[in-house]
Amino acid sequence: MLTLANCTKNWFKLSLLISSFVILLVGCGTGGTTGSAPDNQVVAPPVESPPPYWEIATPDFSDDPDRPVVTLNGDAVVFMSVGESYTELGATATDAQDGNLTSSIVIENTVSGNSVGDYFVRYQVTDSSQKDAIEVVRIVRVVESLPIDHSRRPVGSSQSHLGYFEHLPDDYGTDPDKKYPLLIYNHGNGANVEFSGDDPLRALDTLLQNAGPPLLLSGGRWDPALPFVVLAPQFGNVQNIDVPSRINAFVEYAINTYAVDESQIYFTGWSQGGFLSMLYAVEFPDRVAAVISVSGGIPADQASLPDNFCGVERVPVWAFHGDQDDIVNVSSSIQSLELIEANCQPTTVPRLTIFTGEDHNIQHEVFNLSAMQGGSDELATDPNYDPYNQSIYQWLLSFDLDDR
Repeated sequence: MLTLANCTKNWFKLSLLISSFVILLVGCGTGGTTGSAPDNQVVAPPVESPPPYWEIATPDFSDDPDRPVVTLNGDAVVFMSVGESYTELGATATDAQDGNLTSSIVIENTVSGNSVGDYFVRYQVTDSSQKDAIEVVRIVRVVESLPIDHSRRPVGSSQSHLGYFEHLPDDYGTDPDKKYPLLIYNHGNGANVEFSGDDPLRALDTLLQNAGPPLLLSGGRWDPALPFVVLAPQFGNVQNIDVPSRINAFVEYAINTYAVDESQIYFTGWSQGGFLSMLYAVEFPDRVAAVISVSGGIPADQASLPDNFCGVERVPVWAFHGDQDDIVNVSSSIQSLELIEANCQPTTVPRLTIFTGEDHNIQHEVFNLSAMQGGSDELATDPNYDPYNQSIYQWLLSFDLDDR
C-alpha cells in the first residue's frame, strides 16, 4: 500500500514534488464508475508523449504601464436570440508611446447566431515595440428560453494556456456590475491530456466524463440555482510541470475574462485534482476562499514541510476519503489535516469525512450530494470524523476572503 511519506521528498521544490507524488496518481482518477456515473465511461489509451499544447507558455497579465490597453465599447456581455445577427460594438486601444491604436485592433469573432451558445469575441492589439495588450473578451450569449449550460474552450480558442470547460449562470451578464463566485474543478489523472489525445476540442470530452461539476453539467444534473462560474482546466504531464504556478496563471486568466468576485474563488478536485487543489492552497492561500479535496490530500510529511506551509491555515479545508481506497490511501487525507492542525493555527478547523467501506471512487456521490445524510445514496461515515451533513457548495459559499 502506498503511503504519503513514500512520495514527499523535497516537496517544497514543486517540480520535484509533482514528480514524486505522481506515483500515487498512476491509475488515480482513471474513471472507475459508481453512483450516477454513465455506463460508457471510457478512457482512451495513452499516446506516446503529452500533446504539445500542454507546453504552451502562460499568458502575461502583469501590470506593465508600457503595454497598450484595450477598452470595450458597450457591454462585456451581449444577449441575442437564435437567428439574430451580431452587431460589432468595437473597442478602443491606447498606448503610452504610440497613442491611439484603435485602428490596429484585431478582432476574432466566433459568434454563430444560428445556435444557442456562449461565444467569445476577442480583441487584441500590439504596439510598435511588439508589446501585446492584455486581451479583452466580449461574451455573446445566444439564447432560446435559457442560455447554454456549458461550453468547451479548447486551447487556441482563448488567451488561456489551458483548454477548459466553462459554465456560466443563467443570469450571467444581465447586470453588468454583478460579480460571481468562481469554482475551479481540478480533474483526476484519467482526464490528463496524455490520455485524451492531441485534438484539443475532443480532449475536453474526456474531462466531461471524469467527475465533479463538469459531469453533472454535461448530464443535466447541476443545480441551476448555484451562483458559480465553473471552470475546469485540463492538465497534462504534471510530473514535469510547476502545476501550482500554471493554475495561478489560469486564475489570473479567469479574473481577466469573467466577472469574478475575487473574494470568492473556490477550489475542488478529485484524486489528482484533490492534490492539486490543496497544493494551490498551500502556495497561494490568499487567492483561495475555501477548498474541498476528494480522495486526495497534501503530499507532505512532518520532515518535509516548507517554510510557507502554514499559509494554508487561512484556507478552510474539507477533505473526503474512502477508508478502502487502494489508489490513494485514506492516510493521505488524515495526515494532511493533522499536519495543518499540529503545525499551524487554522482559523477554521479543517473538516474530514471518511466513508466506511468505500474505495477511491466516491467522487460522484460527493459532488452530486447523494452521499449526504438523508441523500439518495447516503454513505456510511466513520463517527470519529466529520459527517457529510451539509451541501459542499453551500459550505464553500459560506467563506469569503473579505471576512478573513
